Amino acid sequence: MLENNFLSSESSMGERPLQEAPVVTLANGNDCTPQHFFAFNHTLNSVECLISNIDFSSQYPVFVSCDNGGVFLQVGVIGYDNYQVNSPLPPKKVVYGRKWRVEGNLPTSEIIQTVFLAIKKAREHELREFVNLFDVASGKTSTPFNCHHDLPLMANNLELFEHKRNLDELSFNKESLQLLLGNISVGSRSIALTNYMERSHDAIIDLIIGEPGNDRYQGEFSELDNLRITLVIERLNNNEFLHEFMGELVKISDRFVEEHFLYDGFARFSYQQDIISIGQFSIKTRNIEDQSFNEDRKEVFRQHNGMIDATRVPMIFNEAQRKRLEEALA
Repeated sequence: MLENNFLSSESSMGERPLQEAPVVTLANGNDCTPQHFFAFNHTLNSVECLISNIDFSSQYPVFVSCDNGGVFLQVGVIGYDNYQVNSPLPPKKVVYGRKWRVEGNLPTSEIIQTVFLAIKKAREHELREFVNLFDVASGKTSTPFNCHHDLPLMANNLELFEHKRNLDELSFNKESLQLLLGNISVGSRSIALTNYMERSHDAIIDLIIGEPGNDRYQGEFSELDNLRITLVIERLNNNEFLHEFMGELVKISDRFVEEHFLYDGFARFSYQQDIISIGQFSIKTRNIEDQSFNEDRKEVFRQHNGMIDATRVPMIFNEAQRKRLEEALA
């Protein structure tokens, strides 16, 4: 708990300015106290109040809950079972993502950004299950980029996954790529090659992603429908292409979130926000020109920040962990 003499008497939901916090006049003439001169004491109710001001998509509801570890956020995904593609359409269900912890003294802005990141990762998790690869040898389809593979088992059998890069590169060309694309789909969308240009050090590949061929994928990742993308790959082999293709899909999904994630109607991460202006805003709120903001007052805020930083230091409970970390902590 923070010492009372750090806090002002004015408070709002989960946050309050510290005593003698400076007031800054922004370029538009509005006065404010920047968040790094605030103390935070967020609760389930204050976090819920923040979440209620976030808009993104009803397909990704954000839950606020708590357990013995405190308050946490959880993103739900409403949709069909990604793996039951050949069965009749069942009712949609909610799948729950991982828990994202929210410390009580976390700044309000960082809580909002935690939701932003959680939505990005929830979408990436789903998208990785949407990329299907048909295996000619077995006649079956897999989702090789999904996040549910048994990693310890894979690590114990690593020889199964060694990529024969040189052999693959000898046979990689426009025709082999077209054959590969015939075995790939993204949420039942086909992938077509529209241009292939090999250069001395890389290849430029133009693709178009179609529309879903299965009703269960209608409206899922709609930003991909009829989308043209360009990949530049340096190593000409199937493995490199597949990784770059998956990476581009994740990038597209992330951009979709950046453009459509709103807090109080503001798309903070949109490319439409002027970066130079954001830089000037940062300078204005961090380089305080108030003559009364002297070293004594600055020391008060340094002490407060030091107290907050101390609460974030993890405790080491056993010797094995201490030995594992001792070189980094030396």
